[in-house]
Amino acid sequence: MKVNKEEIIGMYVALESYINRDHQQEWKIWEDRIAVIKKSLVNIAGVTTEVVVPAVANHNPSLLISWDPNKIKLTRDGMGEKLRKGTPSIETISWEIENSTRITVHCLKPGQEKILASRIKEELTMASV
Repeated sequence: MKVNKEEIIGMYVALESYINRDHQQEWKIWEDRIAVIKKSLVNIAGVTTEVVVPAVANHNPSLLISWDPNKIKLTRDGMGEKLRKGTPSIETISWEIENSTRITVHCLKPGQEKILASRIKEELTMASV
C-alpha cells in the first residue's frame, strides 16, 4: 500500500490533536449540554430522561428521552420526522425503544443545546393530551 506525505501529516496532526485534548473537560461540556436539554423537559408530564453511555461505539454521553404514549400522542418515528422536517432540522438516533429518542451532543457547537432543548420541548408539548 502506498501512502503519500499529505496523508502521513494529516494523521500526525489528528493524533497530536487527540493526545493534547483535555478529555475530562470535553466530557464535562457534553454533560453540561445534556443537562440543559434534560432540565427543559422536567415539567412535561409523562416524559422521563436517562443519560446513556454506549459501552463501545460512540463512547460519549447521550440523553435517552422516553414518553408515556397515554400522555404524549407521538411515536418514535413521528418525533424523528417532526424534528427532521422542522426548523432547524434536527436528526435523532432511532432507538430500539418505542416512544423514545436518543440525543447525542458531542457534535454540537456552543449554544446549540438550547435550540435542541427548545425544539424537543415544543414537539413533546404539542403532542401532550
